[in-house]
Amino acid sequence: MEMYVTPETTYLFYEEEHPMKRKSKLLHVVSIIVIVFGALAVLSGILSFLMKDIVNQSYEMLGMTPPTTLYYVWALVFACFELAAGIAGVMYKSRKSVFVFGVIWCILVVANLVYASISSGFSFLYIFDLILPVLYIWGVYQSE
Repeated sequence: MEMYVTPETTYLFYEEEHPMKRKSKLLHVVSIIVIVFGALAVLSGILSFLMKDIVNQSYEMLGMTPPTTLYYVWALVFACFELAAGIAGVMYKSRKSVFVFGVIWCILVVANLVYASISSGFSFLYIFDLILPVLYIWGVYQSE
């Protein structure tokens, strides 16, 4: 019995050995948006950290307490993680790793909301910060 190798059979053999990981369109779109926002946040964090002394002088002139160095570091770490989550969502190597990025990102956003609520009072607009992380996790849930 002879077996002929055609492009169709090659594809079928490859498909059996390497099942495709399908990510949802929602995850792909949200990940691209997160990459854009994350890159802007990283640039903003770096510039804020570099201009910290000028900002602190402005706060002191207004009679306000300037942000601590920990605030600038937290903003930069948060922005880097947001960028990494977006990149992981676009690459989509495994569902589990992307889901872990999404859950950690949600936890960081909630921690940021709690800190902002304690330091400056709660605002209903803080809830909008949860939209992208929730859509990200929902996109992971829809993926195979």
